[in-house]
Amino acid sequence: MKKLLFVTTLLASTLLLSSCKVNWFGSVIDMPWYLVVIPIVLLLVVLYIFILSETYICPDCKTEIKPKWYQFSVAFHSGSKRVVKCPNCGRKGFCEKKR
Repeated sequence: MKKLLFVTTLLASTLLLSSCKVNWFGSVIDMPWYLVVIPIVLLLVVLYIFILSETYICPDCKTEIKPKWYQFSVAFHSGSKRVVKCPNCGRKGFCEKKR
């Protein structure tokens, strides 16, 4: 347990003290890595929450469909419709987003 705590502390202190070079419109800025990573992680978390909140309705059987994040991200879509497969009737096609 002490070894794990030591390794974790060493890793955290190394990451906190490290920096990365960012090229911003031709000028190179040296900044801490977490100022680059944290906004990206926050954006991904917000997108994930948005994806989990989406519900679609099958036009044939009126079943509510909540696609998984990987199905949501690769499915063809147009406007508020997305191609999903209904788990109830098996229909695969455009389904309208629930309002």
